[in-house]
Amino acid sequence: MNPGTLALFGFGGIVISVAIFKRPAIGAALILGLVHFERALIFNGLSLVKLLSIVCIGILLARVLIKDKGVRIDRTAWLIALFLAWVAITVFWSSNQSVFLSEFVSLCLQAFMYILIINLIRSKDDLQLALWGHVIGGTVLAVILSITMINLNFVRSTEMEIAGLGINLAARMVGLNLLLAVLLAQLVESRLAKIVLILVAIISGIGSLLALSRGNWVALIVSAGVVIFIMSVKKGSQFNFRQIILVGIIGIATMYAANQYFFSDYGLSKLQDRAESSVTLSDGASGRFDIWRTAYIPCLEKPLFGHGFNTFKQLNEWKHTGAHNAFVLLAIEDGLLGVFLYCLIIGSVFFSLFNLNRMKGVNPVALGWGLALLVFLVIVSLVDSAVNRKYLWFVLGIISLLIYYYGQNQSVDETVEEFEPIREIETTNQLA
Repeated sequence: MNPGTLALFGFGGIVISVAIFKRPAIGAALILGLVHFERALIFNGLSLVKLLSIVCIGILLARVLIKDKGVRIDRTAWLIALFLAWVAITVFWSSNQSVFLSEFVSLCLQAFMYILIINLIRSKDDLQLALWGHVIGGTVLAVILSITMINLNFVRSTEMEIAGLGINLAARMVGLNLLLAVLLAQLVESRLAKIVLILVAIISGIGSLLALSRGNWVALIVSAGVVIFIMSVKKGSQFNFRQIILVGIIGIATMYAANQYFFSDYGLSKLQDRAESSVTLSDGASGRFDIWRTAYIPCLEKPLFGHGFNTFKQLNEWKHTGAHNAFVLLAIEDGLLGVFLYCLIIGSVFFSLFNLNRMKGVNPVALGWGLALLVFLVIVSLVDSAVNRKYLWFVLGIISLLIYYYGQNQSVDETVEEFEPIREIETTNQLA
């Protein structure tokens, strides 16, 4: 890299660092926006998203020392630390520890997204800003995904890359963007912003449809049903009708636009085949059933403690690098104890939602969307090795913050800073 370019990047880094120091949520918005292109945005051999995450960690520590700002550590964060501690132990009975240690560091950076997000975002406005970051980046990814699928005439290949991401991961990110766009549309007050976000949801919906990812389709449909059901129960049939209209508009507009302007005859036949096979399971979920069916053999060999972190690719009969199922992956590598700790992490967020449901004056938007996002994560964990994906960890953080800031309908004077000093670390009950 020539000195001029290096100096430009250095100056830009300083400007961004100062902005994040003044308002940490800018860091969260940048991370959530750029995470869609993590493998495509490389600086001197390092992911720009990882570099930005490290910068944000340093800035948070500087704010602790200089401004005496607190660090938020909730129940889920402690459980994530416990889960990582167990995974670290399993590294020592892996055959090639040097390679696995680097993979473990990568997993830690993925999981640390939860703690980073809940500390960068400090108010309702901050949460909206971070969601805007994701929505902007996710919309660009949806457009790139759609163009790629159209240009390739809808020939779906697991070897395809969309902006540096595998096609399945890109499909999950775009599907998630659809959900977050509709969520943000219900949090913002500007009518223009709401219209823009509905258009974003339609664009993301088209991308999700063109990606031909059946697991993504199921996760989106079930999540939409959860939102409608929870809001119907909590606020009456009239509100439920409005939600059905909103979901219907997005769904109809998505399918009409895709059919009218994007799908070729071959693409439509491919779509029909994928839809039919998702009901009949005629292709064994693209080979996933074969992987899962043979997974019990290594599981039975070491059921409690597993074979060691990152050993799945050597142990499975099909020699796949991914299990396409977070629970199967953990069962083989980290044993039933690893699966249990992972379930505790998911369960801790569900417990927070359960407690919110029992409170008076609960906000149905926070409850409905919090549960819908959690359901989305659980479903994609069944068809993807989600434990190795950043989206799992930062969405868990978004759910916790949604509960924290929007959980109850009450009039509260908002302040930008809502943290206690570090000597009084926030407790589980305060966040949940």
